Amino acid sequence: MAEHHFPNGFESWQKTHYEVVEVLTYFRNLEEDKQPKKFAEMLDRSGTEQLYKTALELTDKFEQEHPSGTGEQTLFEAIEEFFLEEKKNF
Repeated sequence: MAEHHFPNGFESWQKTHYEVVEVLTYFRNLEEDKQPKKFAEMLDRSGTEQLYKTALELTDKFEQEHPSGTGEQTLFEAIEEFFLEEKKNF
């Protein structure tokens, strides 16, 4: 396994990753007709392995976009806002 880069330190990355996985799990547990369309298609095509990759990519993207933390927002609020933007990709 390649060494991973944690731009804001491992603790920040780990907290972000946890929240990202929570959102992806929420999406997965929605009834299929309520899941974001691209997300449902991704699950149909590739299943859990793609979810691992997506969680990693989204965590890294969030961490890179927030090098100084989340400012006035809580991590949950910032992740929620991040997913509203990312939902376009789902």
